[in-house]
Amino acid sequence: MRIGIFGGAFNPVHNGHLHLIDSLSRFPMYPSMQPVDKILIIPTANPPHRSSDGFADGNDRINMLRLALEDNTKAEVSTIEFELRGKSYTFNTLKALRKLYPNDEFYLFIGSDQLLYFTSWYKFRRIAKMAQVVGFSRSKEDNEAVRQFLIENENLGIQTFVASPYEMSSTKIREAVKNGESIAEYVPVAVADYIKEHGLYV
Repeated sequence: MRIGIFGGAFNPVHNGHLHLIDSLSRFPMYPSMQPVDKILIIPTANPPHRSSDGFADGNDRINMLRLALEDNTKAEVSTIEFELRGKSYTFNTLKALRKLYPNDEFYLFIGSDQLLYFTSWYKFRRIAKMAQVVGFSRSKEDNEAVRQFLIENENLGIQTFVASPYEMSSTKIREAVKNGESIAEYVPVAVADYIKEHGLYV
């Protein structure tokens, strides 16, 4: 089975995330690759390079993801990083996933903003052997930088594809909630209701 892996804070999940997840789960990334059979959506528990201050509780982020993805038959929310100790390094996450899926192929999806720093990740060379790294770009401004990165790191075997643009920001959504503004156009109805019901981001 071909398993896609896509992580993030999802604080909160929004329509931009859903648009991207739909693209990642339905379409081949490059001509020689078939679409994935399943895509694991992994909310980060304890990010190694940023503070988790301001993050909604993990259970809330997981619940919102499940509400948002209930109609996507390929997407599955994974709580794996909340079950591991310490910082949420991708290498450790992949090691834990390999125990659950010993015979499957992994495709690790990384946005261009993170891809450009991939060689600074903890055990990045091991990551590139454990999974096919697939970078995606949602901004034309990143394309040249990504192209240069791939030339300089050809030995890592990273593949890329261009995702259709859908600009949206979790930060702006949190600010809108804090200011008492509607977020109906940014998130699914079920997620907006959940945020209101649980008093998140106020």
